[in-house]
Amino acid sequence: MLEEIKITSLKKWREQRRNGIGGSDIAALMGVSPFANADDVYRSKIEGYDIPETEQMRIGKRIEPFIVREFHHAKPEFHVINPKRLYKRDEIYLATPDRLLCLGDTAPHAILEIKNCEYWSREKRTMAAYQVQWYLFVLGLKFGYVCAMEKGWKLHTQPIVRDEELIERMRDTAQVFWETLR
Repeated sequence: MLEEIKITSLKKWREQRRNGIGGSDIAALMGVSPFANADDVYRSKIEGYDIPETEQMRIGKRIEPFIVREFHHAKPEFHVINPKRLYKRDEIYLATPDRLLCLGDTAPHAILEIKNCEYWSREKRTMAAYQVQWYLFVLGLKFGYVCAMEKGWKLHTQPIVRDEELIERMRDTAQVFWETLR
C-alpha cells in the first residue's frame, strides 16, 4: 500500500527519512553513490546523521526550478508537478521524487530526478538511475527521466525504464539492511 505524507518542513522530512530507505539511501547501500556509503546510511537511521550539505548541493536546490523549466522546454509534452510529498510503501520503502510527470490531465506516470553537477560522470548517472528505479518501485510507475545540468549550461536528459531485476535486488538489499537496524 502506498502512503502519501505531505512535507511541511525540512525538519519533518528529515524525521520521516529516518523511518525507511529512500532513493539516496539505496544508491549508497548498492555501492553506486559517490557521496555516501552503507555506514553513512546506518548512521543516518540510528543517529540522525545527515551528510553535510555542500555548496554544490545548496546551489543545486536553488537552481532546480530553472533545470525543470529547461527540461519542460526540451520535453513540452509533459506537465511537470512538484509533489512536495514523501511516499511510503510497505512501511520502509520511501520516495521523495523531485518532480512527477503527466501527459495532459492524467495521473502522474513518470518520475523526474533533477541533478546539478560540474561533470555529468558515469558514477553520477548510475547513482541517479538507481534513485529513479527506486522511485519507480515505490510509486508503482514504469518510467522516468534524469535531467542534469552540467557546468550550469549543458542539459542532459536520460530516460529510465523500469528494471524489475534491479528493483528486486535493491528491495532485497534494503530489507536485509533494515533488519540489521532492529
